[in-house]
Amino acid sequence: MQTFETSLHYRLVWMGDLDPLTKPKLFVDYMLGAFADCASEESLWLISMNPKNRPISRTLLRSGPMAAAMTLPRDLFKIALHADAYAIAVVRGEPSEDVAMTKHDHRVVKRFGETAGWLGIEFVDYLIVSTSDDLRRAVFHSWSAAGRL
Repeated sequence: MQTFETSLHYRLVWMGDLDPLTKPKLFVDYMLGAFADCASEESLWLISMNPKNRPISRTLLRSGPMAAAMTLPRDLFKIALHADAYAIAVVRGEPSEDVAMTKHDHRVVKRFGETAGWLGIEFVDYLIVSTSDDLRRAVFHSWSAAGRL
């Protein structure tokens, strides 16, 4: 029988005070540099925030084909709960410039939004960000800005 130990690793991604993440462009700016290791494939990220919408952490949940559709709510919310997140935002890195919502994105938003509500965590936004040019042109789509949340 094998027994494994799990551990949580933190890496500093920002030094100094951060403004509250209140607008989609601020989420995109916060994600600068995050896609470096997975820019050529789809990735799904969780941003955990405190009650003032200041980020606590950003966590890569999954990378590869259909990363968003393959991520279960339990995978996302165990990270959010461990971080003691008051609010969350989910960011899908898209290797192309096609940042339109797919049917899978709509299902993911519904599922994550419902679960967040049950847990008392505010679901702030779901963003799709093109990683094709390291965010220099900031091609993205925001679910909340589109009036969907």
